[in-house]
Amino acid sequence: MNTVPSRFPLPRRLAGAMALACGLLLLPAGAPAHAQGVVDVQCEGTFTSEFTPALTNQPQDISVTSQNSYATCETGLPGTSATTADEPGETCVNLIHTLNPFDETITWSDRSTSTVHWTSVEDTGTAATYTGTVSAGRYTGDTAVKVVDAADLTGTNPELCPVGGGTITGASGPTTLTLTAL
Repeated sequence: MNTVPSRFPLPRRLAGAMALACGLLLLPAGAPAHAQGVVDVQCEGTFTSEFTPALTNQPQDISVTSQNSYATCETGLPGTSATTADEPGETCVNLIHTLNPFDETITWSDRSTSTVHWTSVEDTGTAATYTGTVSAGRYTGDTAVKVVDAADLTGTNPELCPVGGGTITGASGPTTLTLTAL
């Protein structure tokens, strides 16, 4: 059996090895341990809330009526919502700490809707981060995060409410909304 050696054996082998090495360099090192989802909605806006009866420093059952405007969107459509929720044992010390899960139906600018079921809140004084899931409508299944900052308070001497010298009838300020598909 006679074999005829190639005229260029080393360069072809070297070229193949180089192609393989370059291909390996272009491959990702591996998927991250927890892949990030796709952001469907990233909006900023404002909220206003009214408390009935007015909040005091003593726990009481109240009704919270809120209006939300998600007007400036980096991703997704602008939207608005209105909610009413009954809250037991609220005080002005934890004025935006929602104790009960509640639903918020957002109407987008194309008239479609998303219902977000808010299940938890992290209260940091006058700011709070709500987390939940889109339970119906557009973006069903997305995780939802809303941050609100009660920058403006209304009532009788609202700054004295925590020490018993005033009441809070409303709160308003900036809000952000993020809906992420997993």
